[in-house]
Amino acid sequence: MPELPDVEIARRHLQRWLVGGKVSGAHCTDKRLTRPKPPRAFARALNGRTVDSLTRKGKWLRFVLDDGSRVFSHLGMTGDWVHAAMDAPAQRSERARIDVVKRGRATSVRYVDARRFGRLVVSRDDIEDWTVLGPDPLADGIDVRRLAGKLADSRRAVKAILMDQEVLAGVGNILATEALWMARIDPRSPGVALLPADTRAIAKGLRRSIERELRDTRTAFFVYGRAGEPCPRCDGRLASVVVGDRTSVYCGSCQVRRKRTR
Repeated sequence: MPELPDVEIARRHLQRWLVGGKVSGAHCTDKRLTRPKPPRAFARALNGRTVDSLTRKGKWLRFVLDDGSRVFSHLGMTGDWVHAAMDAPAQRSERARIDVVKRGRATSVRYVDARRFGRLVVSRDDIEDWTVLGPDPLADGIDVRRLAGKLADSRRAVKAILMDQEVLAGVGNILATEALWMARIDPRSPGVALLPADTRAIAKGLRRSIERELRDTRTAFFVYGRAGEPCPRCDGRLASVVVGDRTSVYCGSCQVRRKRTR
């Protein structure tokens, strides 16, 4: 599933391809993407409009048009925006397209999504899925004091807290798994049991994980998806456990499982 770094890269591409351009045509073929509105709402909102700005919050993208209306895009499990020539044939798994003229040059941007869990939401105002999101670790930074408070107030596993989009927008299974390994904290540790130093280490791990992926999305993960392999840091064997309905890989030798004492 695309997480914060993947969606940030998509934003940077779309910023270059679309912002400041006038939409000459828009089309969506999948009513599942635009629910509860029909696909034609996507075309009506975009056709003839100029894309004024494009911002990201967590895993959501927000297109703001020159009439003030918005289109929100969530990539779901397998979604992505790709650039194509105007006359290029439809991409495999293409669900929507936006044709735009920018600086006198016509181009096309296609939304592809094999598993169809993405969203394209048309609205006059910000949608609830956007407004309820917590701070974005990249755009807003990580407030360690706020994060410590969220952890201290919860008996949930730290991994589940980090993946709560109202706590930190954009953190998913990959970022949480990698950051906890870097912080040497077992993903099952209850938030209330963590020490101030643990919170600082987690924040540092999240920043480092995001920076690594933004530099190169092909960078190999330290532990994510590597259950059964040797730990890159010690002689332990990486194991997997389900936390918050998601599989988490960790090292039982060097990641400490904090216990609640109160």
